[in-house]
Amino acid sequence: MTSHTAPTTEAASPAKDPHARPRLRIHSTWLSLWALLTAFAAFEVIKHGFMNGSPLYALALTGTSVGFFIAPDLTLIIGIGDEVPEGSLSTKAVPFYNAMHRMLVALAFTSVIGIGLAPLAPLPLALFIGGLSWMAHIAMDRAAGYGLRNSDGSRELQ
Repeated sequence: MTSHTAPTTEAASPAKDPHARPRLRIHSTWLSLWALLTAFAAFEVIKHGFMNGSPLYALALTGTSVGFFIAPDLTLIIGIGDEVPEGSLSTKAVPFYNAMHRMLVALAFTSVIGIGLAPLAPLPLALFIGGLSWMAHIAMDRAAGYGLRNSDGSRELQ
């Protein structure tokens, strides 16, 4: 009786090859936090913009929310012309990327805006909603397993 086994090919893992494409792994706690923060931001936009505000104010709150959700990844364009391995980030961009992807930085911003300033004034409310969206972005990245960048620009999955 002969046994036929398929040849195994060892896939490159991030630990063995820092430039290998990492496998996506969902982290349910971060996913729950992302859903909560997204729902909270959407609720605030609907409540203050669409229900109690003008269409222009609703558009401004929506734009602020979307802008703050996208903003952390705008740091990826720093050093865009630099030669870096695929999947890595320019070393010039790493400190900015990591600062924009730290939950404590976004939480401090949102807390100062939401608690320290008048929460119902138009600009602080828009910034508060933006901070919620910023934290939602970070939670979404963490839910997908993406952490901060290493000093050389490579990424480690969490």
